[in-house]
Amino acid sequence: MRVQPLIARDTGSLASFWLSISDWCTPGMTSSAAASESAHHAWVDLVAEWQTFVGHRLNEDLRLFQELCAAKAPEEVWNAWSGFWQKVTADYGAEYSAIAKRAACFMPYGIGADTAPYAPTRATHAKAA
Repeated sequence: MRVQPLIARDTGSLASFWLSISDWCTPGMTSSAAASESAHHAWVDLVAEWQTFVGHRLNEDLRLFQELCAAKAPEEVWNAWSGFWQKVTADYGAEYSAIAKRAACFMPYGIGADTAPYAPTRATHAKAA
């Protein structure tokens, strides 16, 4: 740890031997940089997945309004409405499953050796995807 120059003129004061904030934080910040970068990339992937899904769902929502406006009989309205909700449940179910797989890398499994067999590996993530 580096030594800071004296802050106070009185060498008997408490401020003369206390470390600065940067001395306390620097080791923690540098050691977590790699983990932070990894978490950032995982988060960007998760957000990109969600944005793609939302864009797709908005197009489907607009298509429902077009189908409802073009319907000439109550049966056509009912078919468009029920088909829309069936597609919504299927799409959201698939998307929540995909996001859960991506978010699994954020979940800690503990530090002890007894939790190591349960921690996901790259092979289990690739197999799940």
